[in-house]
Amino acid sequence: MRTLPARSSSRFLSLSAAALLLAAPACKKASIKPTQDKGDLSQVVAQVGDEVITVGDVQERINKQSPFIRARYTTLDKKKEFLDNLVRFEVMAGEAQKRGYDKDPEVQRVMKQQMISKFLQKDFESKVKVEDVPEADVEKYYKDHPEEFNKKDEVRVSEILVKDKPKAEKAYNEAKAQSKTAGADQKAFRDLVTKVSEDEESKQRGGDLTFFDKDSTAYPKPIIEAAFKLGDVGDVSPPVKTEKGWVVLKLTQKRPGFNRPLAEVKRQIQQRLFRDTRTKALDAFIADLKKNTKIEIHEDNLGKVVIENGMEGGGGPGAPRGGGMTSGDPHAPGAFPGGGPGMMPGGMPAGGMPPQRTLLQGKKP
Repeated sequence: MRTLPARSSSRFLSLSAAALLLAAPACKKASIKPTQDKGDLSQVVAQVGDEVITVGDVQERINKQSPFIRARYTTLDKKKEFLDNLVRFEVMAGEAQKRGYDKDPEVQRVMKQQMISKFLQKDFESKVKVEDVPEADVEKYYKDHPEEFNKKDEVRVSEILVKDKPKAEKAYNEAKAQSKTAGADQKAFRDLVTKVSEDEESKQRGGDLTFFDKDSTAYPKPIIEAAFKLGDVGDVSPPVKTEKGWVVLKLTQKRPGFNRPLAEVKRQIQQRLFRDTRTKALDAFIADLKKNTKIEIHEDNLGKVVIENGMEGGGGPGAPRGGGMTSGDPHAPGAFPGGGPGMMPGGMPAGGMPPQRTLLQGKKP
């Protein structure tokens, strides 16, 4: 086989990508005669073998692009350019079909995926809407999950814990002197924790006690009260007496609380419940289909499946690093038509490749 020069090969790939971007198998096998009715979208603009490209085909493909791209094709010359890409697409598709690629298992799997996507969009997803989530369900979710919509002010501090008060006073003076020069810088205080603190558990974390609110029971009450008296990040507390000894605190972060009323988060809750409802409905739908389909599972043969290690997997162009399939989650971005990262207008994946996720959990035909 003759190898294309680098420049020719690059041009060929660019033209192929352009064809895949702009074209889709929207053309028809027919012998439609051109008519003079300007409002008739069935008027023929090109015929490639048995495939007919109509006014409607060109119009549909252009209008499925983003407004920015559509604006490029307002002139006749640009429409000719777009049509040329459609023709290239049909020529390449026809040649691929002559060579039997329509029988290729991967091509057939891709066709099934697109068919499933269309089927779900037309016959399943259109019947389930966010607005159908009952008000009572929204109110119940809001009531049952107060922590998601209401949160108290929180602070984060680091501690130095020592047994004797004189040591605590010394540590406090040193930490306070640091705060005047380093402010909220935590490294100097962590070094002081390593040098002075006698509590091994918090010492391993540089003295960090993580976030807590005023009602927290994770730490002794004197520590919580002293922490909330600190005004600015970088402030240091005088020694605080606890059951374990004397503690010096440094305020490292403050996190303000919030209180979101139901009216503010209603749509957010509806969307969450809608996703849950859709997932359950789809699972039930597929389970029902399984009951009416003859299915045989041979689990003993699963042991023969060889999984390639590391980056050597053969996921192919566009596959995630490490090769192989992406998540089988049917509700992940790209699993449903018309959206998700990498998806082109109209639901066609960027670059002309179909989404790797399948609604059948990655099963191949």
